[in-house]
Amino acid sequence: MGLADLLVGDGQVIELFLDSYANKLQLFIIEGILPTICSAYTYFCLPGYPQTVDFLSEDECAAILADLPQQAPTMRAKTFDTDQVKSLFKSATFFPFLMIWTTHGIGGWGISFVLPTVIYELGISNTAVSQVLTVPPFALVFLILMSLAYFIHHGYLSPWVAGLGVEGIQIICYILLINVKQPVAKYIFVMIATAASQSFFAIIWPERIRVAKGTTTAGLAIGMTNASGQLMGIVGPQIYQPKFGPTYRISYACSIALLAMCLGAVLSTWHFVRKGDAKGMTMQETEDGVLVA
Repeated sequence: MGLADLLVGDGQVIELFLDSYANKLQLFIIEGILPTICSAYTYFCLPGYPQTVDFLSEDECAAILADLPQQAPTMRAKTFDTDQVKSLFKSATFFPFLMIWTTHGIGGWGISFVLPTVIYELGISNTAVSQVLTVPPFALVFLILMSLAYFIHHGYLSPWVAGLGVEGIQIICYILLINVKQPVAKYIFVMIATAASQSFFAIIWPERIRVAKGTTTAGLAIGMTNASGQLMGIVGPQIYQPKFGPTYRISYACSIALLAMCLGAVLSTWHFVRKGDAKGMTMQETEDGVLVA
């Protein structure tokens, strides 16, 4: 769906391009062909592990390997391990992560379809100015991610707390959008909600990767999590259909319900991740104690 976002821009182009079933099929075919080409290039041309990279010295390769977490995929690991597949589905975090990606994807990303309507309500008919007004929401994404990344990287803030805060802000914006009628206020709240929705996945994604232990587990976890997130491109536009506009109150109410479910999934996943981390630390301390003895 990343290519679709690039092609359709702020949502005004998509209404012109996807006006027929044939055009939708063409877009999906293009989106399918390009990832296939990229996957073939990645498999045959790009190195899979630091040990197979030609442009790294031995010291650089050793530094990269030392910085990787213990559960990271390794070069000597089996390509497909059935035991890891079983452990993935038994993991307490597997389904909550899927719930996070599904509920936020459907309830959060649809807000971008409202932006053209809100800009139109501002009374701006100039196309160039309208396009400029689509920039601030996405510029705000950059500012949010850079700020949160700084605090998370330096240990001042947990990514889970940051994710909960972003979701909470988005829910507040939806509640205000249901009640507010002033065009400028609506634009501001839509801008904040759009920025929050597109910042969330980037904040939680490192935790999704960190929890996946093993080569097979990481591959399946990444693939299935991303697959569940693609529902945002299928179901999300249905929630924000033009027939619910221009107020989109029904759409906002649906998004609030979905994001509330996402908050519950985030809290439960955070609990299971902390529990797993504590168990891992205990096992590591036990192993260290045995080695010392």
